[in-house]
Amino acid sequence: MGEASSDVAAQASAVRVLAVSRVAPSALGDGQHAGLRLKLSFFDSPWVMLPPIQRVFLYELGEDGGAADQRFPAVVERLKRALADTLAHYLPLSGRLEYVAETGDVFVDCSDAGVAFVEAEADVDVHRLASDEEHDIPAFLGLVPELDARVLPAPVLCVQATRLGAGSGLAVGLSVHHAVADGRAVWRFMEAWASASREGSPVTKALGPPHYGREAVAYTNGDELGREMLRTVAPNLPTVRGDYDFSQRFLRARRTFYLDTDDIKSLRRRIDDLASADAATAGGGHDVASSKPKPVSTFVALAALSWTAFVRSKGLGAGDDTYLMFLADLRTRLHPPVSDAYLGNCVRVCMASCADASDLLGEAGILRAARAVQAAVAAMEAAPLAGMGKGWIHTMMRLPFHRMTNVAASPRFRAYDVADFGFGKPARVELVSMNHDGEMVLVGGRHDGEVQVSVSIDPAHMDTFKACILG
Repeated sequence: MGEASSDVAAQASAVRVLAVSRVAPSALGDGQHAGLRLKLSFFDSPWVMLPPIQRVFLYELGEDGGAADQRFPAVVERLKRALADTLAHYLPLSGRLEYVAETGDVFVDCSDAGVAFVEAEADVDVHRLASDEEHDIPAFLGLVPELDARVLPAPVLCVQATRLGAGSGLAVGLSVHHAVADGRAVWRFMEAWASASREGSPVTKALGPPHYGREAVAYTNGDELGREMLRTVAPNLPTVRGDYDFSQRFLRARRTFYLDTDDIKSLRRRIDDLASADAATAGGGHDVASSKPKPVSTFVALAALSWTAFVRSKGLGAGDDTYLMFLADLRTRLHPPVSDAYLGNCVRVCMASCADASDLLGEAGILRAARAVQAAVAAMEAAPLAGMGKGWIHTMMRLPFHRMTNVAASPRFRAYDVADFGFGKPARVELVSMNHDGEMVLVGGRHDGEVQVSVSIDPAHMDTFKACILG
């Protein structure tokens, strides 16, 4: 909330804080140890300058009349106990980011491990928040805790539980520093925390304990590369942010759409049919079965749809270069591979580009967009660590951000399935920290095969963007 515009911050303050406590890890899990100091890897360092990842989970608890007053404290205690048990295994999340000037490194210091837990209430209709297409940005912002990481040392994780309305709803919000965990790691933590609340343990047969030793992502001269990246993105450490201004993100329109199984199949078929027709034309009508185009994945199809919608809504055309950025999880692509249980960052930036935005307009535009995304994926798969020096950061900084869109998260993230704390699946899950004009966040939806698509864009362009997404 500290970075929001004054109007948004004032509305967010309608949330009343009841108490702030500290949740420390319970008896440490196997292999864990107090006093841990964990140096950030070269994968972690670039994310030091970003605001925290903030997500909110909304639950409809039903009407219980006067019982609501007793129910909220019980829910809070249940969440706290489960969080303490989970932090014992996910220890870096309970630490603080600390800068060591003598070496130029940033560490996670767990010598005084603990997480701020905010209890709050708000006169907000949970059903409205969970069902509205357009985001109530001030309301969502008030339901996630502030995590001020502008100057180190700074906490890694903060949590908030908010009673909504007369107790018929609950919001669980978390803010976590991206420098310590990527999207996959955060979702795994949420799954473990929910499991601890629902089943009594964050570690189950289906969900093993995490590991976070940075030797899992070893890289030649990785320590020095990490320091160089820190000097590039945060040259004034321990002051982190410097001239970066993220406050404008709260002035953009945000909406959420849902694409079901049939919508996804239709989109993929449309792109595949265009590819087949193009191959047939290129082959002069001869049999081209031996060079049949590669079918597009759900991610590629949605990324292409987002990119073309962005180009059209922004009015880009001939002579405008345009870009699409996304993150690729490298865990299974490294040699040796890194386990899914790795708690840290193991992602890299991928970039699809188009020298002339007019190529992404018209019927064949979505095919050209899909091919550019596929090419970026193929380049990453062929050489996962190529170009991982600090040069990619400078390249990013020189790009025309007003002509770049980004696709975050993944349809494979089962946002609704992993967050059942024992009182049902959430009615709505949203990323509150959408930073970019033209950002599209993808997660698995509430129903099998469904994808939730959340969009942040200049309000003047939202209706056109929506028309392109929903056809």
